[in-house]
Amino acid sequence: MKKKYEHTAAIMAFGESPYLEACICSLKEQTVKSRIYISTSTPSSFLSRISEKHHIPLFINSFARGIASDWSFAYKNCRTRYVTLVHQDDLYLPKYTETCLAAAKRQGDEVLIVFTDYGELFGDKVTNLSLNLFIKKVLLSAFLFRESISYYLAKKSILYFGNPISCPSVMYNRECIGAFEFSEEFCCNMDWDAWLRLSERKGSFVYIKKYLMKHRIHAAAQTFKQIRTCARKEEDKKIFRKLWPKPIAEILSRLYYFGANFKFLT
Repeated sequence: MKKKYEHTAAIMAFGESPYLEACICSLKEQTVKSRIYISTSTPSSFLSRISEKHHIPLFINSFARGIASDWSFAYKNCRTRYVTLVHQDDLYLPKYTETCLAAAKRQGDEVLIVFTDYGELFGDKVTNLSLNLFIKKVLLSAFLFRESISYYLAKKSILYFGNPISCPSVMYNRECIGAFEFSEEFCCNMDWDAWLRLSERKGSFVYIKKYLMKHRIHAAAQTFKQIRTCARKEEDKKIFRKLWPKPIAEILSRLYYFGANFKFLT
């Protein structure tokens, strides 16, 4: 008899990450177990071996059109109510799944997303006290005295000055969201755009103020590469222009880009 899971951890993989197995182990060590699979548009013998070794399915996106397409494919293959789109380099603390599921059930059926606090992992060192993380907490001040927000303006307000939601920490409620596609207009800011679109829907955002995952930052990471490109700068402008008049959007996008670069230089 097959075990019924409430949550899926969909690992979005590419290339040959030296951190992938550690990520898988952190998911297997959760206090509440999830269905786990690997989703990729770059199949390889490396990923096949990892899949076989850990007895987890490997789904191949044959119609890859970029990162947004990969995220949509990973989301689409889920068969449980809740799913986390896992970045292959990150680590999850043992109570991540248990805590997210408990929060979702506490807040009711109309939860759209649940997300958590996190630490930044540089090599073997973790920090959850950086300037970047402090600013994100300030942007999330709408949650200061509450765990969830459901009003449209409140949800949108946390996104006006940047993206404070760590995408690999997000657990999606598929029964509330339904079918969902990340915008292929973006290759860096698919998540920020997604939160803006979801903020317009009926339902709540839930923020768990506990450090429950470690987001790895290193030179080969996609985030690091994107920060160094003009594409990221242009995408920041696109998002800010959706929220602000053009002159203000230009100023905010420059400040945001500088802040992102500063994080990687320090």
